[in-house]
Order: sequence, then structure tokens, then C-alpha cells
Amino acid sequence: MKVSVIIPCYNVEKYISDCIKSVEQQNYKDMEVICVNDGSSDRTEAIIKEIISTSFLSIKLINQENNGAPSARNIGVKNCSGDYIQFLDVDDILTPDKIKNQVDISLKNKLPDIIIGSYQRVSMKGELLVKRIYDQNNCGDVWHHLFDDRLGITSSNLFKYEVFKNGIQWNENLQSCQEYELMFQGLKKNENIVFDPEINTTIRVRDSGSISQSNIDKKWETYVQLKVDILNFLKETKTRLVTDELLQVLFNCIRMLYPHNSTKALSYFKKYIPGKFAPVVSRATGKGYIFIYKLLGFRNTEKVRLYIAKNKAY
Repeated sequence: MKVSVIIPCYNVEKYISDCIKSVEQQNYKDMEVICVNDGSSDRTEAIIKEIISTSFLSIKLINQENNGAPSARNIGVKNCSGDYIQFLDVDDILTPDKIKNQVDISLKNKLPDIIIGSYQRVSMKGELLVKRIYDQNNCGDVWHHLFDDRLGITSSNLFKYEVFKNGIQWNENLQSCQEYELMFQGLKKNENIVFDPEINTTIRVRDSGSISQSNIDKKWETYVQLKVDILNFLKETKTRLVTDELLQVLFNCIRMLYPHNSTKALSYFKKYIPGKFAPVVSRATGKGYIFIYKLLGFRNTEKVRLYIAKNKAY
């Protein structure tokens, strides 16, 4: 079973060597590597060429103008020949067992469409930030996992190539949440998903999570809109999954959107948060928030919350 490792590269001269080295160290050897240089202006291309000249791996370099990581991944898919695809961001590192372990899982589970991998997130100094472990026997409903951002992360997952032959691709129009939207596409097509409980992927965070970097307002709008799209799909197709717990997640996201676009947040709140407000938000906000909400309403309660937070008394 051949695995294609697709690496989008944009000005990553500091990271690309370690990234490819983690692929060279894999205990599974039936692999090809496709590096898509997305218009880098630093030494990324030159370093990849140097690696190709000495590596035992089959490494293909594709150059394109700067079109973003989703475009680079789509180009990689079009040029790969593997049965499964490992998307690998250059910030991230795979342990030597990562691909072999997930290939074994695929063989034991009749070649699932997507394997969701456990992972850890660390700072560039090596400080552990988050550890996410999945249990195949106690994973709950995959739609709830999707809604609550618990379906792995780009480098921890493994995708069957046929998934992309079925019309799914990375959305090149999105500036954020691309994998979130990709997984949504997959679940709508009833893709078969299994979970990998072993942590074999380390996500290295340079400064902060993508949701809090540039264009933060637009990113939060995209993020919450995807939540709403998923909710609407579930209302039409899987009504039983629209639970208070799911609406609590949406409410938390609406509150996070409020400082960036209060008008949109208010419209989402009015349309999607039910009149029986307290059961939906009590776990997230506590009785104090609900009491103020009953007196002042959502918009004014959020203003009070933000004012208190700004003055470090919340």
C-alpha cells in the first residue's frame, strides 16, 4: 500500500529539513513525497533540491505561484500515486511509527476513508500545549466530534486517495478552517472514519493558533458560519443529533464572534439559540451570566462581559 506525503511549502526554509527528515525516518517505506513550493521567496526551493539530491526517498518538487496551502494540497493530490495520502504541514513532525501504525489500522478496518489521528500540540520551545487522544471504542458520534473540532488536525490524519476521486477537495476560497470544511464534505458523503489512539504527530505552534493570527475578524466569521452550515445540515438530515450540548458549542462560538462582528453574532443568536436559553448555556457561562441575560438580553450582557474582561475583573 503506497502512501503519498504531500507537503505545501511557503517560505519555510527554517522548517522544511526537519519536516522531511521525519518522513525519511518512517518505519514504513512504501512512500512518495510531493513538495509543492507555493511561490516561496526564501531558500525553500533550493533546500528541497538539496534534500532530493541526497535522500533515498522518492521526492517530487512542484513549483507554483503563491495560491495558498489549499491550492498546494490540491496540486499535490493531482500529482500523487498513493493509495493513501498524508498531508503534512512543515511546522509538524511525525514519529517514526506514524504512517506504519495508520496503514496497519487501515488494513484491520477494511480500508476506511479517513483515519483520525491523535496528536499533541507544542510550542517551538517544546512546551506541551494540548494533547488529544482518541478512543475508537468510545468516540461518540463523529458529527459531534466535527462540530466540536475533535476530528484530528491536518498532519495527524490519513486520507484514502479515493476520497478525492469522489469530488472532495480543499476549498481554495477559504482563508481559514480549510480542513474543518474538508471533513464536513467527507461526512456529508458518508465517508467511513476510524480513530487512531496513538500520538504519533506533533503540531508545532510558531506564535499562536491560526484562528488568532491575521484577519482575525474574517476567520471568526468563517468559523462560525461553518458551524451554522453543519447545524443546518443536521437539522435536515439527522435531527436527533441537534442536542443541547451541540447548541452549547455553537453558543460559545457566537460569544467569541461577538467582539469581531456583533451584528452577525446577534443574528446567529436570535436564529439558532432556542428560547429556553438556560439549559443550553449554563455549562459554558454559569448562573451569573444567565441572570444578567434575563435582565439585559444577549447584546447588553456581552457588552458587560467584555467590559469586565477588559478591566481584568471577569
